[in-house]
Amino acid sequence: MKIIEILIAILTTSFIFIAVINFRRKNLESLLFNEVFIKKLGAVNKNKILSSFDIRFYLDNFKNTRISGFKIDSLERLLILKIFLSFAAFILINLAGIVFQKNFIIISLIGAFMFFLLPSEILKSRLNSIKNKVLIELPDFIDVLFSLINAGLNLDEAVKYFVENYKGEIRNLLKIFKIKQFEGFSKKEAYEHIGKLSFCEEFNRVVKVLAQSEIVGNPIKDILRGFSVEIRNNQKDQLKIKAGRLESNLIFIIFIFIFIPMLLIFLVPVFPQIKLLF
Repeated sequence: MKIIEILIAILTTSFIFIAVINFRRKNLESLLFNEVFIKKLGAVNKNKILSSFDIRFYLDNFKNTRISGFKIDSLERLLILKIFLSFAAFILINLAGIVFQKNFIIISLIGAFMFFLLPSEILKSRLNSIKNKVLIELPDFIDVLFSLINAGLNLDEAVKYFVENYKGEIRNLLKIFKIKQFEGFSKKEAYEHIGKLSFCEEFNRVVKVLAQSEIVGNPIKDILRGFSVEIRNNQKDQLKIKAGRLESNLIFIIFIFIFIPMLLIFLVPVFPQIKLLF
């Protein structure tokens, strides 16, 4: 009887797997992301759907974002994908439990929870990637701007030269800055936009200064030089802090995986004698 149940479970799992493979992705997307349902879901307060402003801002500006092959361009689509992945994980893990004649209900619940969190974590990692790239490029970007302005170019000319001759995340943000100006945004609004889009507080501060210099007419060269020195010093301090944390973590790892096993090796022969004392 058990063999028949196992065979039925295997056939059912195989059928579902083949059906999923042959089901076109476009059809699955149209089924999941029903426009009418998305509009109804959009009527709900977005902060209740997802509280992270950074993720919402990222999705609003990067419309070609894909997770597991699905195009995600709104919080509503992200929520639907999270629910779909968690439900799929729950079903598949329980089917595996039937095949192996095990109760996987707890494992399936844990798996469903993990897959519900996974899309948000993927997006957060992309945000952190943008932030880290911008932070690494920032001192060199400031130095280039300072050199160009010192050579006689104005700020707009320096930005244009940087976009045309350099590569990297900051260059991509400056291209968006130019696009926003063509769309009718003021320079201040365009600078604020790319500052938020960098997800980097240091870059946000720099572009705010650039925007203010356009309005007030501050001597931008001296400010840029000060920023470059400050950011490089901050990066050095952060590296020292990370090195200190790494050292403490290594000590902890050595204690857990080397000192304790060595101590047990020496104590195991003594255990029988200790028992005799009691």
